[in-house]
Amino acid sequence: MAAEMKSYSDKYRVFTWIRLQSYRGTVFAGTLFTLFLKCAMSNKYRQFSEEYDEYIRAAGIDPPKGCKKAYIACLLVYGAHVKEFFLYDFMHLNDSGRREFVTEINRYKIYQTYNGAKKRIEMQDKYLAYEAFRKYYHREMMRITKDTTADALRDFFRNRDAGILKPNLAGCGRGVEIVRLKDYAAPEEAFAYILTKTDYVLEELVQQAACMQALHPQSVNTVRVYACRTASGIRIFGSHLRIGVGDSVVDNAAQGGVVVSITNDGDAWTSGVDEFGRTHICHPDTHVRLPGLRMPEWEKAVQLVTEAMDVFPDIRFVGWDLAYTDAGWIIIEANDNAQFYGAQMPYHKGLRKEIDRYFQE
Repeated sequence: MAAEMKSYSDKYRVFTWIRLQSYRGTVFAGTLFTLFLKCAMSNKYRQFSEEYDEYIRAAGIDPPKGCKKAYIACLLVYGAHVKEFFLYDFMHLNDSGRREFVTEINRYKIYQTYNGAKKRIEMQDKYLAYEAFRKYYHREMMRITKDTTADALRDFFRNRDAGILKPNLAGCGRGVEIVRLKDYAAPEEAFAYILTKTDYVLEELVQQAACMQALHPQSVNTVRVYACRTASGIRIFGSHLRIGVGDSVVDNAAQGGVVVSITNDGDAWTSGVDEFGRTHICHPDTHVRLPGLRMPEWEKAVQLVTEAMDVFPDIRFVGWDLAYTDAGWIIIEANDNAQFYGAQMPYHKGLRKEIDRYFQE
């Protein structure tokens, strides 16, 4: 996905000079773009159209006439995916308002500028990231390849009855599942299933602390911390809490989770927001009140990411996913091209200027 989006961003950057001020003008531009895509790239148009239809169906919204064309224009000019088009209210913003937001596609330009190409594979490959930051993971992980044996899996499950499978190079919680031995007639059946998942990683389950489990017991509820390397040292750009919903074992907003902004002092100060823009003062399942939550031992979370930033000192901007356990904060993942949905949705404003200001320091 990262390579595909980077390619897309480079290919359509030619359109970014266009300024779309009014909704009517955006619809008109979208009409022209639609004709262009239908004639020159029909498969792409079909993909964009289907993503739009799927989102409004899932969100249960009835957008105004011409909205799909306006979305196509914002996709090509601002790099905004369909959920961003609605979540960031691009429909009612002018050109400068839209350019305040870091969108799904133009985020790659930011990371190319600040992180370059160095060490990216060690961040994007989950197992290589695990090897690089092993001391901060505090759990076991193994890579599943075509050469992995049942004996290796037997060793992994020797003292545990479950593990979590993740695609090695995917993000947004896609393809993540828990494998429990009790769900199979025999351990060998579970091993046979795991061995079909080549280029996955198998991790020891994280046992989160009771205070985090209370938010939503089915998922490991994590905190995303954006850390920046500036001339004055490591600074925390922003953070947000991510909480799962329903039966989901992951907390990502892309999988239906709720995100809440956290201050640099560790306090949750906004209501929760999901991927359809619905706000939640209390969690929809556990009914825990979200604004006012205090992250435990927050100073130690900041200390952890500050130390971890020095593993690759040429990387300047990282989104760290952390979980809190009885032993303290641990790293779940390190992202050198982290998304900005969770950072911008609860604020209801774009953060592009703030990012640039941090790095100009």
